[in-house]
Amino acid sequence: MRSVDWAMWRMLLAAASLELLGDLALKAWAQTDRAAYFAAGLAVYCGALTLFARLLRRAELAVIFALWVGIAAVLVALLGWLVFDEQLSLRRLTGLALVVGGALLLEI
Repeated sequence: MRSVDWAMWRMLLAAASLELLGDLALKAWAQTDRAAYFAAGLAVYCGALTLFARLLRRAELAVIFALWVGIAAVLVALLGWLVFDEQLSLRRLTGLALVVGGALLLEI
């Protein structure tokens, strides 16, 4: 059994969190048309992509990308529901569970 690379998981969570902040900033821009939200979203995305590039040194592209997307999808859906009153139906929750399950199978 191989050991868990906790540094990779911390970087992965940080990258997904930065992507989430970028998503929220762009959603705020879409609703308000304020350029500051757009600029903030792009800047935060640059940070997320920098971490993503560093993660590629630690694991395979398919694994890192799937885990990043899985974590980000769950966080975006939850915050979209909490902050923007977006729908979180049983179908969406099932889809998110499948995404996370598939991403975890790639890592196991």
